[in-house]
Amino acid sequence: MGKRTAMAFVGAALWLAGAWGALAGDEVCRTCHQAEHAAWSLSDHARAMAAASEASVLGDFSGVTVSHHGASATFRRSGDGFEVSISEGGDAETYPVAYTFGHAPLQQYLVETERGKYQVLPFAWDSRPAADGGQHWFPNYPAENVVPGDRLHWKAPLQNWNGMCADCHSTGLTRRYDPSADRFATHYDSVNVSCSSCHAGAARHAEARLKGGAEDGWKDDLMAYLRQDGGFVRAEGEATAHWSGKAPRLRPEIEVCASCHSLRAPLTDGIDPGEKFLDQFLPSLLDDPLYFPDGQIREEVYVWGSFLQSRMYGAGVSCLDCHDSHSMKLKVQGNGLCTQCHASDIFDTPDHHHHTPTAKGSQCVDCHMPARTYMVVDPRRDHSFKVPRPDMAARTGSPDPCTTCHLDRKPAWAAEVIARWFPERTPRDSYAVTIHQARQGDPAAREGLARLIGDDNQPEIVRATALSLVPQVADPALVRLAIGALSGDKPLMRIGAVRGLAMLPVADRQPYVAPLLDDPLRAIRVEAARSLLDAPEIDLTRRALTELMAADEGSSWRGEGRVNLARHYLVRHDYDVMEAEYRQALTIDPGFAPARINLAEFMRQTGRQGESHALLVAAAGGPGPVDPEIRHALGLSFVRQGNLATALGHLKAATDAAPRNARYAYVYLVALNSSGATVLGQLKEAIAAHPYDENLLRFGLSAAMKAGDKAYARDMTDRLRVINPAGSQRP
Repeated sequence: MGKRTAMAFVGAALWLAGAWGALAGDEVCRTCHQAEHAAWSLSDHARAMAAASEASVLGDFSGVTVSHHGASATFRRSGDGFEVSISEGGDAETYPVAYTFGHAPLQQYLVETERGKYQVLPFAWDSRPAADGGQHWFPNYPAENVVPGDRLHWKAPLQNWNGMCADCHSTGLTRRYDPSADRFATHYDSVNVSCSSCHAGAARHAEARLKGGAEDGWKDDLMAYLRQDGGFVRAEGEATAHWSGKAPRLRPEIEVCASCHSLRAPLTDGIDPGEKFLDQFLPSLLDDPLYFPDGQIREEVYVWGSFLQSRMYGAGVSCLDCHDSHSMKLKVQGNGLCTQCHASDIFDTPDHHHHTPTAKGSQCVDCHMPARTYMVVDPRRDHSFKVPRPDMAARTGSPDPCTTCHLDRKPAWAAEVIARWFPERTPRDSYAVTIHQARQGDPAAREGLARLIGDDNQPEIVRATALSLVPQVADPALVRLAIGALSGDKPLMRIGAVRGLAMLPVADRQPYVAPLLDDPLRAIRVEAARSLLDAPEIDLTRRALTELMAADEGSSWRGEGRVNLARHYLVRHDYDVMEAEYRQALTIDPGFAPARINLAEFMRQTGRQGESHALLVAAAGGPGPVDPEIRHALGLSFVRQGNLATALGHLKAATDAAPRNARYAYVYLVALNSSGATVLGQLKEAIAAHPYDENLLRFGLSAAMKAGDKAYARDMTDRLRVINPAGSQRP
């Protein structure tokens, strides 16, 4: 695939479960729930992870060797077990295979590289049938040469299962990471995703029943949901079903499923299905580059953020309306799944889909749930159930399912065809244009963002995303909307509003954000605490601040967590510990550029210019590609040394490697101008690529005036007035 974010990262470190873990396991539940257990035993959950054995290992371990960019692996049997020998240009290292991870359409394998730390191998087994292209080993990143020190290297933290994915592939898992020793003591109750992963209190229930209790008072929200008095009904002649029933539609399973089927940052160690999702995780919104501007999935985001956008979610549809609660398989195959609620004589006909029945394009999912492939061979379907909008593709860069299938056609063709098929339909306004404009910093997005934020008919996650984009195109009116959303009753919007106020100086936003330090939900308390960590006279002992630090400590097995911890010590003026955290980040995650850049800047500000420069030079001399952040920082360091010629090389390399970064372009052109070169031509190209960047526009105005280009100077002046008409963004 070639994208550095396209592969899921896996690995694990596990200790044996105790007696209560066994009690919560599936075997105890099977005693009374045999049908449910039989369905579960065939599910992906049951095969999420297993000890490596004849029964669980699917790959070819007959001594086969596979290679990729100088790295090779030999897979062989070792007695009753399995092992792999890996060479990366030197002597081979041999590891016993400890666990299998997943089973279809691929299977990965975990090995212990240090005590208690398990990593995923750099090659995976394609478990699809040979007729479908499977039954072979393949590199996790086929388009890239991943060398030691790269963040995607198989021994790096991002390939560590303890931190990245452990809690979602085993039951009752706690990472138990010790930041001081950089060691995991991870524990699970069941090796796979078992009953207690979804059913809160299952262990207590089982214990009471095993002791002969007729009724243990167990209350499980999922069971309450399944037994509720109500359902979807569709009257004769009605196109789409609606909810009808006495009991409210609680949909607790969406939060339970979201614990794993969402892109989120953990706030606690382990998952409790009885606790609220936002008390355990801080989810991503519809951020770039995770989602396309229209909300379609782009990177691997695990369903929840996609589904929350859908009209089905708004109507009360939940995961278990389509998926069996134990096998997780679709309840009905093909279009029959959709026609449970949508009339087949209206929607499952050529008059609607305009394709030959049974051919590609006639299935509902072809148009309304387009798939993207992750992990090389694993297609995942978009769950936002959007109506195809090829008219939006050219305007926003979002894909459309028509031209994804008809590769020889353009979106304009597809838009014309759909307009001809459905002449009576007027396409509703799409928020894709507003989101796209805001991401570009286009002031034209202001009105659209205001509409999205205030529109109760739009999905909450879309409105929250609009709030988070306020800094991109901010004006006082949008800032006031963000302030108003802080006290609203929609939690995702409160998260988006905190992010939207990040543009204000911390002292200015503190009075508005501070009340959220006592929000009922941990995710919002933590978001507010991070926003105010360096606020004047902030009480670092408040619950929200201690929760934030605990979350950062829990993620400090990777560079991001260590850098976040360093910020805690910065505001405490404990500079020795802060520097130690930066250095530890470089030890455990050497490819994480912000840790090196922050440490170099701290050194520079404390009079250690030589150490600072050497730290950046060392990063630029590695065997793999150099992060553009490092190139940019090193260029600035050479500027400070007066070595402009060398600086220009690094600054240009950063600009070329990250063409979407307007600041890199601005700094490079300023440096180039300082060398005496004429830059107006290149500046015009940069402004064309970044038409709303205020720094570039001001530089363009200055350069145009110096060159006597009055027309371009007027153009720059007009653009600047539009971008910042008031000269201030405070409310």
